[in-house]
Amino acid sequence: MTLQQLESVRDQIKNELKASAANLNKIGQLLTQAKVLLIQLGAYIPTPGKTDTKVMVTARDILESGAYYSIRIKDIASFERYIAQLNTYYHDYATALPPSPQMYPLIGLNLLRLLSQNRLSDFHTTLESIDLNQLHSNPFIKQAVDLEQFLMEGSYNKVWSTRSTVKGDEFMFFYDILINTIRHEIASCSEKAYEYLPLSDASTLLFLNNTEELFKFSSERGWKVNPAEQRVYFSSEDDHLVEIPQEQIITRTLGYAKELERISMLFLFSVIMAALLLFVMVFFVIMFSDLECDYINPIDLCNKLNQFVLPEMGAHAFLFFMLLINGSWMAVLLNLPLVAYNVKKVMDGRHMYDATEIFRTLSQHKKECFIKLGFYLIVSE
Repeated sequence: MTLQQLESVRDQIKNELKASAANLNKIGQLLTQAKVLLIQLGAYIPTPGKTDTKVMVTARDILESGAYYSIRIKDIASFERYIAQLNTYYHDYATALPPSPQMYPLIGLNLLRLLSQNRLSDFHTTLESIDLNQLHSNPFIKQAVDLEQFLMEGSYNKVWSTRSTVKGDEFMFFYDILINTIRHEIASCSEKAYEYLPLSDASTLLFLNNTEELFKFSSERGWKVNPAEQRVYFSSEDDHLVEIPQEQIITRTLGYAKELERISMLFLFSVIMAALLLFVMVFFVIMFSDLECDYINPIDLCNKLNQFVLPEMGAHAFLFFMLLINGSWMAVLLNLPLVAYNVKKVMDGRHMYDATEIFRTLSQHKKECFIKLGFYLIVSE
């Protein structure tokens, strides 16, 4: 395979693109043939210093023609791939190759594509790779920069007014996509701002040339057009939503608030009761320690402690009852063993302290107090 064959294919592609009635199928076949030749020449992914400069220039010309061909067949994804390949030639191999006259027209097309797809971050990234002198002097780049500025200002009428200055079918292809994107943005805002608009105002607002275009666009958006009233009614997704049951929501919210208040009051009551019972157990432990140290005699000890036994059991039983009627099942299960133990002691008549046996059962009583002390400490936390 020779360079002459590759150049011949390139020239055929260019001639077909310049023809008034271009054969797009033939161009696609020629591009495929050209790519095969590039692979055979080892130039599909060129390397400066190893790949012949003439081959690289020819490969760049073929890729540029492929980019224009992609727009002709309205294949945006293919155009993006060609631009990605051309960026290597335009930037990485800029010093090794002579400048291309199609470089800035294609970069301008790519900028317009990014605007039409609302990819503003990629748009500004591409601008950073362009020579500063070309941003305002080159007409293809300046056109895209001005359009982006108009979009940022919200001056959609300025974007529309530049339509007459757009040259070439390739630029008009992306410009129409951009206008359509703007048109749908305006339509979305209009749906929120207005209930209806006169047909003439809607056509002007949406940059539509006649009523037939408005009817077609209204059909796409699901709007209702009334020719008799000369109005277009905007249908919103909110029209299909079920009405919010305000009274029911308010009632449920108040119910939740009351339930939270009841739970918080029960929690506060439980903590207070557990703290009181905790102090009672501390008092019992201190009294038993005084008995061991002979600071108090058994009769006085039993008389003092017995007056707190039933109140302590009754307070815990009342706490258990409050937890039960309020449905705090975890707390009920936690307190159930102690309630059962206290009930059994009362039924067996072993709940009061006997002064004649207090020394023999002192260790058992202290152990019971320490267990209750730990239990009430956990509950109070």
